[in-house]
Amino acid sequence: MQVIGHRGCLAHGPENTIEAVRAAAPHVDMVEIDIQRCSSGEIIVFHDTILDRLTDASGAVPTTPWESLQTLTIGDSDATIPLFSSFLESIPSDLPVNVELKHAGMAADVIDIISTTDNELLFSSFDPHAIAPLSAYETAYLFYEGSPDNWSDALAVADALGCTAVHPHYPLVDAARIDDAHNRGFAVNTWTVPDRVTVDRLRAAGVDGVVVDDWQITEQ
Repeated sequence: MQVIGHRGCLAHGPENTIEAVRAAAPHVDMVEIDIQRCSSGEIIVFHDTILDRLTDASGAVPTTPWESLQTLTIGDSDATIPLFSSFLESIPSDLPVNVELKHAGMAADVIDIISTTDNELLFSSFDPHAIAPLSAYETAYLFYEGSPDNWSDALAVADALGCTAVHPHYPLVDAARIDDAHNRGFAVNTWTVPDRVTVDRLRAAGVDGVVVDDWQITEQ
């Protein structure tokens, strides 16, 4: 079972930052980050659409230029919002990265950015249109309760996209569904697992990976 650090393992560092990922790297098998485009066109590593929760600024990321974003720090730390390109240049080259695309329309730029990286990459999204152009790479379809309507529909979307994995919300996952996904050729990585008891249940059920805020809950 792979341990995947959610937003770089945010229990141990400011989320989606180079600092958090470097701290998590010795303890996880992969990190998960989020990317989106800001108003001046750059691809940045940041989860929220709005700046208010994580920074002292306010407003929407899609309407804020990189010139302004690069001056902001995350929470009460000194860590800044990284460009996706800078992020890949600054983390260990042997650390696999699950890159979640927050919206469609970034694929061409993403392909250009990753052309020089040595990191193993897995691209995921809730939006099928975001990962459809990345079918030549490892991809995963993200979903939760009711979106799509049921487990079979979600796997059908993943199959149509040519995904190598599915990333369901953890309450959806049990041994029978994991077997179903495996029989259809998908790895199953589930998010965001909150505690040790749930990790142990999912491990016993045969899950391939757990996305966690804190790697310590996966320790046996």
